[in-house]
Amino acid sequence: MAEREGLLPFKLIEDETGDALTSYSGLPLVLETCEALGLARLVKEHVRIKQRQRGYSESEYVQSVIALIAAGGDCLEDIERLRSDKGLKLLVGELPSAEAVRFFLYGFHDEKLLEERPEQGAFIAPETKPLAGLWEVQREVVLKASRKEEPKQATIDQDATVIESHKEQSRMTYLGERGYQPVINYWVEQDLILADEFRDGNVPAGMDCLSSFMRTTRALPASIETLYFRSDSAAYQHKLLDAMRDGIELYGKKVPVYFAISADVSEALRGRISSLSESAWKPLRRLTEKGLIEGRKEWAEVEFIPSDASVKKAMKPDRYLAIRVKPWQTELFSDGNSYHYYAVVTNRWEIEGEELLRWQRERCGSVEKVHDALKNDLAGGVMPCGRYYANAAWWRLNCLCYNVISIMKRKALPQSFWPVRMKALRFHLIGVAGKVVSHARMTFLKITEGLIGYRQARSQLLKFSTA
Repeated sequence: MAEREGLLPFKLIEDETGDALTSYSGLPLVLETCEALGLARLVKEHVRIKQRQRGYSESEYVQSVIALIAAGGDCLEDIERLRSDKGLKLLVGELPSAEAVRFFLYGFHDEKLLEERPEQGAFIAPETKPLAGLWEVQREVVLKASRKEEPKQATIDQDATVIESHKEQSRMTYLGERGYQPVINYWVEQDLILADEFRDGNVPAGMDCLSSFMRTTRALPASIETLYFRSDSAAYQHKLLDAMRDGIELYGKKVPVYFAISADVSEALRGRISSLSESAWKPLRRLTEKGLIEGRKEWAEVEFIPSDASVKKAMKPDRYLAIRVKPWQTELFSDGNSYHYYAVVTNRWEIEGEELLRWQRERCGSVEKVHDALKNDLAGGVMPCGRYYANAAWWRLNCLCYNVISIMKRKALPQSFWPVRMKALRFHLIGVAGKVVSHARMTFLKITEGLIGYRQARSQLLKFSTA
């Protein structure tokens, strides 16, 4: 009886056929999406780092990093796994080494721009030219993706997230750990990140939300006629609210902005809420598969005008909606109050209060889900080096990769794949094995028959590239 190698009944032998195999048959589809978007041209136009013409171009570096992130790599060294894949090399060409990619990221850094950065206080660092150029690439990718559809409205969710990092340059976050706290603005209907802003960990999420929002509007197509904005209390700033109440200029036209933002429950607002009669409160029901279900939350309309000096005297008062959470049984909350109070401020009067509150809470399942995808499904949760702007470029490349994947799903794959996370996409497409064959000056990829319509997906991207 032959000696067993392992618990399962098979033996390992070395492949001596010389066949070029790949573990990433679906990865070229990601790079074809980059081609369909004209990414190489955009990077060449906006991102200039290299001083010499030798070696890889900026666009080759950008697309290599996108391939690395899409394949599941979360650190620069993981690109060596892709470089060792002989079949993948025949399909997409040779990728740069981890060290080469590291020096490419270093090209985004400029220590001089950090000279005004205080040791303790919050400081939003200005972007270097290559980093700003990378956002221009992101902006034009968004415009290309939405050009044919000509969408009329855009719902923008703004949120910040903490990335833990113990790099020497990182700062202490409000969670008591060192790291960074970037902000993104997410277009819900198109599943696209419109803009991101990389920040130190000690920068409050509510610092200069207006500039972040205004930059975001530059990435919107000219077809937009109405804007909706949702955020947590970080965006409860009257400078931002005033700008949105007035509407924004978009391609020479005035576009209204309708917002719903979690409000700070000040002592004055808490007093107005607590003085409401019991008859003013209504159940705040949850929408489930079984319909609307009552829980521990109630809501009420509350008349309130902030006393902040920045509030315009002649403006129409905003609408405030209060939420209170009932205690379990007869127990009080730890602060001694019978209820916990929350509030939302909005300039939307046409929608019933309960429905508006559910709509505002939907941001928790949109932009926060995107943050989760960036940090856990992609590689945004691990900073590659100690240089601030190199890390900022890494985060922005993750945002760009998110958009490329989203566009690939919507433009090339069946609709059933639109909501899937990267784990499923890698299992069903990107990480599928294949055999690469060269014959008569042609390269062929042999894969399992009917692999989610691979041929049709390539055809759809070809049509999209010429649209």
